[in-house]
Amino acid sequence: MKRIELYDVSIIERPTRDDLERLVRRRLDARRRDHELVLTGVGERLRLLLAVTGLDEVFTIAPAGETAGPGPADEPESG
Repeated sequence: MKRIELYDVSIIERPTRDDLERLVRRRLDARRRDHELVLTGVGERLRLLLAVTGLDEVFTIAPAGETAGPGPADEPESG
């Protein structure tokens, strides 16, 4: 049974390419641990960008209004 990892992205108001890359890396890390990453707090702009890029087929997105778990602000900067 896969463990579900909730990831709050409500802080992303104007998503960028860097935001998408960070989310894809986060999903890859979760899969390596045999976890399912579920995005919560997905705003309208991020939802649209995920749809345009086809990433809405890759990510599991929680129903609107559901938020929990650490978000992008809690992630250490790499680089």
